[in-house]
Amino acid sequence: METLLASPLPQKDLKLLRCKLIRKDWLTPKIIRLRFDEPYIAKLSNPGQFINIKVTDNYVPLLRRPFSIHRVDRDNGWFEILCKVIGRGTQALAHYEVGARLDILGPLGNSFQIQPQIDSAILIAGGLGIAPLLFLAQELVRSNIATTLFYGNKSKDEICTVQDFDELGVAHFLATEDGSAGLKGRVTELISANNSVLDQSDSMIYSCGPNPMLQRIKEMMGKMNKTCQVSLETLMACGFGVCLGCVVNSTSALNPYKYVCKDGPVFYTSEIDLRE
Repeated sequence: METLLASPLPQKDLKLLRCKLIRKDWLTPKIIRLRFDEPYIAKLSNPGQFINIKVTDNYVPLLRRPFSIHRVDRDNGWFEILCKVIGRGTQALAHYEVGARLDILGPLGNSFQIQPQIDSAILIAGGLGIAPLLFLAQELVRSNIATTLFYGNKSKDEICTVQDFDELGVAHFLATEDGSAGLKGRVTELISANNSVLDQSDSMIYSCGPNPMLQRIKEMMGKMNKTCQVSLETLMACGFGVCLGCVVNSTSALNPYKYVCKDGPVFYTSEIDLRE
């Protein structure tokens, strides 16, 4: 039987750090934003990269938890993550108070590509997929690229960070499944209702959210002949290709699998197959 072996190639910038928590904000009843004082990650990270946090100093839970880098301030040396409290690991993380130091591995993974020839960008977020897109919006705006956000969630109570996009000058469209904010429906329906916004000739599409949503985005953007980059959400215990726990199907016959942590988490939709 053939044995599948990973060839881990940790990035040269990767470091294991003890990062100080300097701010903690509850954005919704379940979503918390944590700010860490760490100039190294703030300086070297790029939009789309992530960190892996050891959420306790004991062995329960054993595995680290991955979080997209949500926002950075390079001048003041801090970075932020978004955390939705849903399980034992995120509950443990939410109990830390300002001043605590956490064991963090990063920056990890690849990043979104900002092509110099694009004149506009469309960001598409589903649920907590909003997390890496604020950092991306920071860089797009800094590069003078007109940026628009399409954001879908279950209800108004779970919508967060919209004000931060507003402050960057990013126009936004909202959808909620219960109709409590914006269009009633999913973010894919929101896009269909606003196709004219996507008609700009050289717009690049960037998206993050659940895999079924991303597969639908891939199909929609393919019909519109749009290039699309997506950031995948998955558990990544090691963060650099050793544990083999974050495999995704590739569209390449020569290399049928990719590792989200090592080859991603950002992919062009042409590279991956998210069909279940």
